[in-house]
Amino acid sequence: MSLFTSDRILVAGSGHIAGYLFQRLRAGDRPAKQIADAQPPERALDSADTLILADPLPDPDPLAARLEEICARRTPRRPPLRVILVHCGAPDPALPRLPDDARATLETYDLEYEAARSCLARWPLHAGMDPPFGQTVHLLIAGTARPARALAVHALRLIHYGDRLPVLTFCSPDPEAQRADWEASFPQADQFCRLRFTTPEHPDLIDQPPVTGVYVCEDVPEHGLETARKLAHLISAQQAVSPAIHLEVGEAVPAGSVADWDGRILPFSWLRDACRPVVLLARQGDELARVIHVHYQDSIAAPGRDPSEEPAGRPWEALPASYRNANRHQADHLWAKLAVTDCRAVPEELVESFAFAPLEGERLAVIEHARWAADRYLDGWTYAPVRDNARKHHPQLIPYEQLSGPMKDLDRFAVRLAPTLLARSGRGIVRMLIVGIPPVDATRTESNRLPPLADQALERLSRRYPDRSLVLASTLQDATSRVLVRRGIEHYAAGLFLLCPAPLPSTLAAQPDDDARRDLLELAARAERRIALGGENELARWLHLRAEITLAVGAATGAAGEGKRVR
Repeated sequence: MSLFTSDRILVAGSGHIAGYLFQRLRAGDRPAKQIADAQPPERALDSADTLILADPLPDPDPLAARLEEICARRTPRRPPLRVILVHCGAPDPALPRLPDDARATLETYDLEYEAARSCLARWPLHAGMDPPFGQTVHLLIAGTARPARALAVHALRLIHYGDRLPVLTFCSPDPEAQRADWEASFPQADQFCRLRFTTPEHPDLIDQPPVTGVYVCEDVPEHGLETARKLAHLISAQQAVSPAIHLEVGEAVPAGSVADWDGRILPFSWLRDACRPVVLLARQGDELARVIHVHYQDSIAAPGRDPSEEPAGRPWEALPASYRNANRHQADHLWAKLAVTDCRAVPEELVESFAFAPLEGERLAVIEHARWAADRYLDGWTYAPVRDNARKHHPQLIPYEQLSGPMKDLDRFAVRLAPTLLARSGRGIVRMLIVGIPPVDATRTESNRLPPLADQALERLSRRYPDRSLVLASTLQDATSRVLVRRGIEHYAAGLFLLCPAPLPSTLAAQPDDDARRDLLELAARAERRIALGGENELARWLHLRAEITLAVGAATGAAGEGKRVR
């Protein structure tokens, strides 16, 4: 029986999280029952296929005895009882040890960790910058309420895009106390990221890399909104950029329309994200991690060894949490590697074949090693010439260039494996075709002729480059550019890079009326990247270096790319 469609879900617990989980399951059309007692009666347990235990969690030993008793009464035709221990924040609760023949599976579910993964999958770190243009991540996290810490830790696992040192700025009322806490918890984080600790009133961003993304996590959403607005103003004033600001709103459901949006603040709810039934029950987001694990099992079995005899080779359901998470982190970072190489994943039937060029592969191998090392550092591992798992010592925690040839080959193999892994999950890799659209002098264009001309140009590009994925790069500051971009998105499956030579509020303020502002905001909400550029000269340089083709309409004011120019 599929757990995803099971109608025998029992939520046990008397706290707020248990009640919220139950509400989300019912709202997601998952018929479920809730028992306030953390020790549900036998009758309720006998009819359950999935048991979700939440606040407070039971002690491991009594839980093990209870599960053995329940499973002994289950008939062979019934599926094993799936038990999920839901908690908030590391470390994972201790799991009781069950007999090998027990008809039950045990797993933990960290709400903050899953929320962080969900947020950084929906808004990846490269959504606010362009790695091939030499930009780097500068993430700012304001506040210490949930899930601020989980977001910071997971971001540090995914923050590797190249040689430039990324920056993580923390803003809190007591920055020195937060610094001491971080240095005690993650003493080696500064090996691969520059950490800054400031206050929301004085983020001190002058002479710092442009902020590429912001998360605001405060206990009271109204206070968070005030902080978000304050930071939006300070970042614009000090750096002349307007990154997306993600505001944690708790269980509130924000109202309003695009017309009410300022183009900067995006609401999210960590608890709502983490309690989605498709994530909790079907573990949506683990698909690629499972493929990575299966491939690892196959590599063990190829020379005739039994994967189940190795801790990291057990079936996914029996895999220790640390190995599952290692697979997840490798899978989550794949999208950063694609961003570095101007690639994206598409349905497999749209791809014939793909391989990274040798220089690309080597560059990505360096990045993969940095990612792997950061994951070890965050888990408390340190360098030592001899590996010692008990003491968390590892001899490979050294720069990539100091690795031996066989050790470098492990990172190279992980990179070369990416197309195969995606293919096994029904996807393939294609290269982007970046088409720059310079700003247009709207007074010198004929708007009634524009749609058929746009279709003609976009159709020609699609036929000429059938193996490329079209991406339009535009400031969206004029109506003509927006017509081109909208037709590209809606009729040619094009992506959008929003180029920002000035803060977005300035571009909005320059629009002639409310309809134009709404049009710009609707398209800005569909952009997969928001790339800050320091003025018109930087915009011209980006178009010159990054656009393979320039699509110029009328009297375009920007520079052409190095490639072809279509007027």
